[in-house]
Amino acid sequence: MTLAYIINGLLFVMPCIVLLLLVFKDQLKAPTLLRIFTGSTLFVIFSLWGTYIYFLFKTPLQHLLLSVLSMFSGVLIFSGACRYNFWQSLFIIAVIRSCSEIIRFFSYESYFLLRGELPDEPTLEVAFITTLLTILTFPAVRLFFRDLMRPALDYTVSLSAWKWVWLIPLSNSAVYTVAVAPEYSFRSTLTENESFLIPLLWALLTFSTHTVLLKMMIDVSKNAVLLENLHLSEVRIAAQQKQMELLQSHILKTAQFRHDMRHHLLALEGFLNTQDMEGLKTYIRQSAALFPVESPKVFCGSAAVNSLLCYYMEQAEKDQTNVSAKVSLQETLPIPDAELCMIIGNLLENAVEACRRMKSRERFLDMKLLQTCSSILTIQVCNSYEGEIRQMKDGSFLSSKREDQKGIGLSSVLSIVEKYNGITRIEHQDQIFKISVIISQNP
Repeated sequence: MTLAYIINGLLFVMPCIVLLLLVFKDQLKAPTLLRIFTGSTLFVIFSLWGTYIYFLFKTPLQHLLLSVLSMFSGVLIFSGACRYNFWQSLFIIAVIRSCSEIIRFFSYESYFLLRGELPDEPTLEVAFITTLLTILTFPAVRLFFRDLMRPALDYTVSLSAWKWVWLIPLSNSAVYTVAVAPEYSFRSTLTENESFLIPLLWALLTFSTHTVLLKMMIDVSKNAVLLENLHLSEVRIAAQQKQMELLQSHILKTAQFRHDMRHHLLALEGFLNTQDMEGLKTYIRQSAALFPVESPKVFCGSAAVNSLLCYYMEQAEKDQTNVSAKVSLQETLPIPDAELCMIIGNLLENAVEACRRMKSRERFLDMKLLQTCSSILTIQVCNSYEGEIRQMKDGSFLSSKREDQKGIGLSSVLSIVEKYNGITRIEHQDQIFKISVIISQNP
């Protein structure tokens, strides 16, 4: 194996390794350094071996078989080192391979335009052109992976579509290997022939297909989050409306009693004048029943938070759930009411639904919302549940309402807590689920 073989092989794989580390380093399993070293070494070995074997093969079918084998070896290495599942790893490696193939194609095209022919084997001139193109395109490729690939993976980490979308970049790579690769396309087309545009159009199709696909997946996930937030907003409005109706009823009954107070006082005076003590006692008992007895519950001074607490506690009580709540908030909260309601609403909704699905055990829901000082807020929700808690490798939880998708409500809670440098702890054992949140300072 010559120096040119080694350099070209490294230029094919080293940018891929650097890109994967820059974008997905936080997803690596422990021990991180060992997995980086092991994975990178295996990537390099398979790349050098593949480059050498590739030029020994002469037919498109042989090249396609080698391409598939090398891709799946890369997938196994990457999926063994990171927390993404096999299908997501396959998609990542297939896309990054397509990017490397585009660089390789334009490197050989540049060489072809300069020399008028293709080299029979890797050369140092090709390696120089590949290095230059890699440096020029790396920022854009990294931006693509950071702003499209990574959000699409994180937003839809458990989406079942990942079992199929890898077919797009894999098919794309297969087309490149058997038809677009320089050793085939340049020997069957000339620069002055219109068919020379086919490889260029293939590169454009590759980029646009992946961009549109990832953008659609991100938009679908964002729409799901918006729908969840809209649902919570509707719950808040319904809760506040119920509180207002109860308060209005209380005000009307109180106003009616005040209006009738003069008549009651005259009646009391009549009983006293006649010394009818028994009649007076009976009248007082009957009048006491006229006082409004149903009044809005008051957990805290925040109208928005209080109405949300009343709503979910009432829902839990209707489901025959034993409810307890301890709330102590100051006038000034460390986070805005809207975001606090997002946290409380999502946590209580999950807890109420978990209790509602129970059939065999006694249900309970315990809520603590405490503010020890102006900058420290503690939230704890503990509830019973039945069934299995589905947790992924990265610690996130799957939704019980949407099959094979992350829980949007809990994800929203975690993002708000992270925004305010807070701490979240989730525990589940003995059919008891407990989540504790501490927000200690402003962002």
